[in-house]
Amino acid sequence: MYSWILILTTTIFMFSALTLATLSGIFSERVGITNIAVNGFMIFGAAMYALISFLMTDVVFKGKTLSPWFQLLYFAFAGILSSGFALLFGFATIKLKSDQSVSGFAMNILAVGVASILLLFVKKAQQGGDYFQMRGQTELALSPNVDNWKNIISLKLFLALIIAGGSWFFLNKTKWGLRYKAIGENPQAADVAGINVFKYKWLGIAYSGFIAGLAGAIFIQCKTNQFSLYIEVGGLGFLALAIMITSGWKISWTLLICIIFSFIYGFSYFGISWLERFESMKGVSRFAELLYTLPFIITLGIMIAKMKSKQMGPAAAGRPYDKSER
Repeated sequence: MYSWILILTTTIFMFSALTLATLSGIFSERVGITNIAVNGFMIFGAAMYALISFLMTDVVFKGKTLSPWFQLLYFAFAGILSSGFALLFGFATIKLKSDQSVSGFAMNILAVGVASILLLFVKKAQQGGDYFQMRGQTELALSPNVDNWKNIISLKLFLALIIAGGSWFFLNKTKWGLRYKAIGENPQAADVAGINVFKYKWLGIAYSGFIAGLAGAIFIQCKTNQFSLYIEVGGLGFLALAIMITSGWKISWTLLICIIFSFIYGFSYFGISWLERFESMKGVSRFAELLYTLPFIITLGIMIAKMKSKQMGPAAAGRPYDKSER
């Protein structure tokens, strides 16, 4: 029973972070911007979450254990600043019309650089090693302990479900969402119809950065409760892009794939002890490292199978919009 509780709480943690990261990529590409900087936005969001955590607990409240409701402030801080960071990417791709893949790669490097400087600053204040510990933090959930099933009912899960549901409704049931998707398919036609293409692109990249920042904050809080450049966000942003392609840029498929991956991920880490209860599975722990790769291998297999269907993404994704080209 203990193993299954850990599997379920880990599943919800990964599902929440991965869903938000994938939605970040979808919102960017739906407005015609190829965004491989999702991982960088997540790193920046994680760094900002760690920064506000340090300032509140070590500087303002002098090491006191704070109420879990402070998580609302921390997540908002991480998301808003990540949104601002994403506007740099928007400036390069929308205003300067630079290559979107190259700009995204540069943003990933810049995010690591900013996080490195932050780590040096806070590490000096804490007088610690290669990471800094986020002290006085408790997760906003029915139980902050991951070995308690009540940890499932948490802020991270509500954020993921509310944002996913709201995003689906926006893209499919509102006139603004339909305009948004039209820009990703044919921005010239949308412009002729009187839609402000540049405004939607700026809003899209800002929202993409916001939810990616939330994903990074969730990862760093629930995975380690400490910030280190050796950990970052585990490359989750790149996995999110793979899931985005696999899902066909559809939010409903995104939720399904994310929950499947997250369950396999949780089982690969905490299901080994449960499997060894069976006589035929004795010694399976020797292959633990191989089992850890299982969710990634399965995701890769699904992605390859989906790519054979030749399902294409938004037609204008990756092409800078030039108003003179009609």
